[in-house]
Amino acid sequence: MNSPVSAEPIDVRLAARRGAFFRCPNCGKGHLFRSYLKPVETCAHCGEQLGYIRADDGPTWLTVLIVGHVVVALALISVASTNWSTWFSVTFFSVLAVVMSLAMLPSAKGIFIGIIWSQKLAKADGS
Repeated sequence: MNSPVSAEPIDVRLAARRGAFFRCPNCGKGHLFRSYLKPVETCAHCGEQLGYIRADDGPTWLTVLIVGHVVVALALISVASTNWSTWFSVTFFSVLAVVMSLAMLPSAKGIFIGIIWSQKLAKADGS
């Protein structure tokens, strides 16, 4: 394992951007997740401990906020400009919402982990 990249505080935006792309907020090279939403305990590249950071409901909130606005806007536009049947519209926009949510949730969790890590809001001892 390599030593930590730097002892200087890292920019919040940089850490959030690295997290959004599923990378370690410290070095930007190691993987952030070992599975769909399960963060690694330590970065394989720099050794930074990440497993103790809990994003809780933040990623879900962000995902619902963005997906809800996009899907509702698209649904309103489609009602005004198309003559789709009700069953097709409900099915289409429900599937769209689920797919968008599943696609966005890991990035949202990475963003929150990056922000929490950069602000040192969680402690490695779990408190």
